Amino acid sequence: MIKKMMMIVVMICMTGFFAYAQASDRQGITLKGRVQVEGSGEDVAFATITLQDDSAKVITKLASDESGRFNLTLNKAGKYTLLLSAVGFSLTQKDIDVEEGLSAKDLGVIEMKEGVELKEVTVSAQRPLIKSDPDKLVYSIESDPDAKTNSLLEMIRKVPLLSVDAEDNVTLNGQSNYKVLVNGKSSSLMSNNFKEVIKSMPANSVKDIEVITNPSSKYEAEGVGGIINIITAKNTNNGYTGSVGANADTRGGYGANAYISANINKFSFSTNVYMNKFRQPETENFSKTEFPANDERRYSDTYGRGKYHGMGNSLNFEAGYEIDTFNLISASAWGYFGNYKSDNYSSSEDRNVQGTPVERFTNAYHSENGYGYLSGNIDYQKSFMKKDKMLTASYKLDYNPDNSNYDNRVNGEINYASYGQKSDNKSSGQTHTFQLDYFDPLTDKHQIETGVKAIYRRNFSETDILRSDSAFADWYEDIDRINDLDYDQYIMGVYAGYLFKYKKTSTKVGARGEYTWNDGVSKARTNIEFDNSFFNFIPYVNFSYSFKPTQSIKASYTQRLYRPSIWSLNPYVNDADPKNVSYGNPELDEEIAHTFNLTYSNFSQKFNLNFSLNAAITDNSIERYSFVEDGVRYTTYDNIGSNQRYGVNLYASYRPNGKVNIYLNGRYNYTIIEADKRLNRRNEGSNAGGNIGARFVFWKGGSVSVNGGGSTPWQMLQGKQSGYYYTQFGVSQKFLKDKMDVGCYISDPFWRKIHYKMDMDDPTFITHSESYRMGQTVRFSVTWRFGKMNTQVKKARRGITNDDQREGGGSGGAQGGGGGGQ
Repeated sequence: MIKKMMMIVVMICMTGFFAYAQASDRQGITLKGRVQVEGSGEDVAFATITLQDDSAKVITKLASDESGRFNLTLNKAGKYTLLLSAVGFSLTQKDIDVEEGLSAKDLGVIEMKEGVELKEVTVSAQRPLIKSDPDKLVYSIESDPDAKTNSLLEMIRKVPLLSVDAEDNVTLNGQSNYKVLVNGKSSSLMSNNFKEVIKSMPANSVKDIEVITNPSSKYEAEGVGGIINIITAKNTNNGYTGSVGANADTRGGYGANAYISANINKFSFSTNVYMNKFRQPETENFSKTEFPANDERRYSDTYGRGKYHGMGNSLNFEAGYEIDTFNLISASAWGYFGNYKSDNYSSSEDRNVQGTPVERFTNAYHSENGYGYLSGNIDYQKSFMKKDKMLTASYKLDYNPDNSNYDNRVNGEINYASYGQKSDNKSSGQTHTFQLDYFDPLTDKHQIETGVKAIYRRNFSETDILRSDSAFADWYEDIDRINDLDYDQYIMGVYAGYLFKYKKTSTKVGARGEYTWNDGVSKARTNIEFDNSFFNFIPYVNFSYSFKPTQSIKASYTQRLYRPSIWSLNPYVNDADPKNVSYGNPELDEEIAHTFNLTYSNFSQKFNLNFSLNAAITDNSIERYSFVEDGVRYTTYDNIGSNQRYGVNLYASYRPNGKVNIYLNGRYNYTIIEADKRLNRRNEGSNAGGNIGARFVFWKGGSVSVNGGGSTPWQMLQGKQSGYYYTQFGVSQKFLKDKMDVGCYISDPFWRKIHYKMDMDDPTFITHSESYRMGQTVRFSVTWRFGKMNTQVKKARRGITNDDQREGGGSGGAQGGGGGGQ
């Protein structure tokens, strides 16, 4: 089946190539010109160029480049009208008479008059994929044609500074310690299930992805790597609009999505709903461990296999009511509920120094996990006569249940007692956030902002554990293993920022003060109370210089901190795998990173370039580490050392026209990890990786895309993680006057199984492990758009942004002990 699909895709690509080559032989009439400001001769960058025929029918629409130049191709001679529009200029009209027999016509300089600012300019051709602001980089998902048929995970591979590894984990600047926001608001769901959500989420439901490597003082200081802000799609004109879509793959996964938006007088709303079912075929893994100081248990071998499947469902709703010109009330809600089930089998054998087996057992393990997230907020925005001056008051409520259970049956074969163990964990978290923000653009050169925030988080986890003997018949409650958790966190924060603009330079400075106190108790036979408090003062400095509107350089410094999450604090002992036990550390302290960034950006309609140097230096870093006792590996967390990371990132893309788009996204990092406490260990090394891709429009309404990437191995405190690689090929076609998109994609067609390795070492153990996952997946998708354009949902321009907790990597070591809210 896979080979047949590959042949079909290759044949389509070849057919499209020859069709494209033949079309290239047919010459049209080229029009070119340059747009400048009347009287000054300055170029007008990104002016919208609209060409109409003598019946006022729009023939084509495009944007000028950064130097005001444009060129377009006509199929025939005749009389045409050229319309030029840009923000801050009057609409300019020029009549053109194209004579027969011409192959090209130079329109020369066309001048536009300043003084009349258009309320809205629509650029429907060649909209830039990337925009660089002083404190963030924005990738326009809605401007990328691949977004109509791809998942959000597949699109994230293209975003500068972001990478996706072989297990679909996302890193920012090479780090997994970052924050994820949705429309500027935090999501506890993203903290623990980020990759599952973005695999389920259709890319056409997202407008932009903002990457903030050095967040300003208005953001919480949490997240060493920075912030990923996902802006969901909205529409901007009168009427209504909507879309429906569906997808399926050869692994048995499928999904569907729907979107609708409308405007009724002063009331506007939009809603987006989607569901996705996913399946992971059986994977395999094995590991070999040597314990140099233990002759009785010198060697330990483990083999395992497993598979999982699950489903995710989401609903997003936004509404706004404009009381009058200066008062706006907006509300939004977002819910996501999902589950997954896994079945695993493993066998373990320990041998002495002579190679004789001294212990052997097998473990059949079944787990189920149901998780969810429900968030709602309401914002009141007060505007003033002065443009952009505003006061915003916000309240946000988050609730996230997380229930899990597992059932494992251990069968002893040599010197190991058989037993069964069941665990049922129920946990949830609630977060209440109150926030007040004030922004005032004092003059064209001076801006100030300030605000206060209060957060209260309530988390709990309850676990029931049953044990049985070798017959798996009589089950009893194992009180010694029960661990319940109550955890409260309080945060008070205040921030202030100042922006100064002068000609081509801008300087932004700010500071944030945060006071945090935690109060928790781990309930077992003996209760373990853990409480701490700390105050952090976080400075922020950002300097930028614009050589021209599309070319700039910026430098920034700030501090980022990581407050230990409930996953790393919870002392619950997860021993579902008897040979690999994990638990949290309630005595963890926060870590602080000093982050530096220097970035050069040059973005235009055809060529985009972003080059950055970055560094993060962390003392008292929280590291996950392992140690061995009696042949069992224990994994936990501690503030055991320092972490230094120095990196280079490069993003480049080239779009000579609407038919070709080529991009490169690469990175290089050098990491130094030192553990002074407990381990007295140092590890350092480099890591390079990235991805490259291209999209070609070979025929009308059709396109072919090719993507691939990978990474070299990267360093951990106690070893090295394997690199990864991937490839993807796709074909898409538009139907029904471009209202329907149909796509077919093949992932990793050249590898039935993809191989990974990991090496870990310590004075007490040396481990080599390998794993395999299935490749060769074919996915189909279809999307249909309907309706008229609508008014964008009006909502407060500032609202609550809870970004004070670690996101992006999934849960940590104390899995199964109850996540709760974060």
